[in-house]
Amino acid sequence: MSGDILQEAFNATVSRDYEKAVTVIREVLSSTTNHSFNVEQLELIDHVYSCILNTSHYDESLIDVCWEWIDAIERSPRTVDIRAVSSSQLSIYYAYHTICRVQERMPRKPTYQQLRQETWTRVTHSFSYLWAAATQLWKPHELDRLDILCSWSYLCLQFSDVVTDEVLGVVESAKDTSKELLSNVIVIENGHQANQRLLTVERNIRDSRALAEKWRRSNTDVHPPRPSSETQLRVESSSSTISISPPMPKKWCGSEGRERS
Repeated sequence: MSGDILQEAFNATVSRDYEKAVTVIREVLSSTTNHSFNVEQLELIDHVYSCILNTSHYDESLIDVCWEWIDAIERSPRTVDIRAVSSSQLSIYYAYHTICRVQERMPRKPTYQQLRQETWTRVTHSFSYLWAAATQLWKPHELDRLDILCSWSYLCLQFSDVVTDEVLGVVESAKDTSKELLSNVIVIENGHQANQRLLTVERNIRDSRALAEKWRRSNTDVHPPRPSSETQLRVESSSSTISISPPMPKKWCGSEGRERS
């Protein structure tokens, strides 16, 4: 496939014709099923979808654009290249981050919990692939590899209501391996930055576990529903017929109203 087709989409975004840009991208994605996008083409796709995302103002459209963006990047066959994986993981992270934040604005949606579970399943799939690629492309202490681990740990924190112990264990184990290597090396290039990333991962995992436990406790606790203020007012105004507490025992009185001993 010629890069000129994707260049047309880029030119459309320059002229702010975002409808044309995304139409071109969709046509390219549907017509080139066996093409593996190179780094430059992936960057063009990123540019188009980020522009579309910045002009979307409704929650549902934001989520739709993010899913389309992720699907475009993860379309098979994929290029396993240092620049491609490093660039793609940032875009994929940002798309999931946006989906998470938008979903959090509609917790009363009937399918909210199901959507969170399904999204987390996709997160796990995406970052399992990225982490497998990272272990092939970089050494345990290299920053690009640790950046993927950081992104994954941040998503664990953001999806703490549905995160699994299995994924937390994988991220923590990878962090421990890199940390042990760094502690045994006297001098290493970018050692300080690598340690900072590992501290970030460690903090995110700790906070994710704490929040996940909090979510589990809140889901198992049974709290009786509190009456609304309107219901409370209605009950109080009609206390002669409805009582929200057991009636007080009354003393039996004689015919003259005096208490009988």
